[in-house]
This record gives sequence, structure tokens and C-alpha cells, in this order.
Amino acid sequence: MARINNGIMGGFSGKVGTVVGYTRMGQACMRSLPRKSSKAPSEGQLINRKAMKSAMAWLKPINEYVRVGFQNYSAKQHGFGSAVSYNKLNALREDKTLDPSMAMIACGELPAPEGVVVSNPERGILEFTWPADIQNKDRVLILAYSNEKDIIGDLCGARRKEGKQVLDCGILIGKEADIYMAFVSEERDKSSNSVYLGRILVE
Repeated sequence: MARINNGIMGGFSGKVGTVVGYTRMGQACMRSLPRKSSKAPSEGQLINRKAMKSAMAWLKPINEYVRVGFQNYSAKQHGFGSAVSYNKLNALREDKTLDPSMAMIACGELPAPEGVVVSNPERGILEFTWPADIQNKDRVLILAYSNEKDIIGDLCGARRKEGKQVLDCGILIGKEADIYMAFVSEERDKSSNSVYLGRILVE
């Protein structure tokens, strides 16, 4: 059953016969139901499926971060879709598995982090320092990604002008984590490119 939105002249959501109605980026859209193919997938299709699967599997656990970090990457996609597109093209190894050192969790026009130093001064604590910019109120977006279940981050942390962020990574003690950092605007409607700060053993 389909539902008509905004009266008879509006778009609809759901399925009518072989047509599906849905909303994308605020626009009412329609598409036909996909047809099942009797042909075996080509080698290129299989490679593309593996690439898509790898990118989506890595990004899905950090959806809330990339939705913010990639929200302005494309006018045709939401943040998660944009993050999948970018990392599928730029962060995969030859065997189509994802390389965390090449991945990005944010992409935008704000100045990217520079001169960041990461330390582990106390048990389970990671400390990030960078040259403070007293004129800038952007905030840190930071992420420690060990595996799909062990992820610690902050979507809107310390301000750029403070030059320091502390992240409690107690659940990651004894584990290695890939570390990423970007800056987002106070309203979280803009971001910088993220930088990969390496893989760290949290002690």
C-alpha cells in the first residue's frame, strides 16, 4: 500500500504495482521495481559489490560521525552515502578491503587539523594537542576506531582555540585503535577534511 503525501498533487511513498515512491534529499521520487536477472554477475560487478560491501561495513558503525563529516560533500547524497562513495574510491586496497590509513571520516572546506600530537598520559586516556588558534571557534570531531564494537569519539569536542582535547578510551585498554580528527563548526553544519593520526595501542 502506498501513501500520498501533501494531498493528491503530492508525491507518494510505498509501492503501487511495479512503481515505488520515496523521498530523497527532500524531493519526491519514483523508480520501478528492480528486475531479477538470470545472468551471472560479471567479474566487474563482483568486484564492485565487494568494494561496496567493504566500505559500508567499515562506515556503518560510525554513521553518526560521517553523517556530520560528509554532509556537504555532495548535493545529491546524504553524509553516509557520500562517505561510502568517497571511501569506496579512495580507501580500498587492491583486494578491495578497506585500508584505515587511507580512510576519511570528514570532508569539507574548513581548515584541516595540523601539528596534532597524540599521547597516552594516563591509563585509558588519550590526549590530543595542536597549535591553538584563538580566533577560531570550530570544535573537534575525534574518533578512536578499534573494531565495529569498540569505538570512542566526540562529535563536538573542544574548540580549536583551546588546543587540547582529552578522550576517555577506557574500553579500549590493551587494544589498538585507528585515530581520526577533524574540525566542525559550532553549528555542526560545516567540517574540515579529517586527518589520520595513526594506529595507537591504548594503555
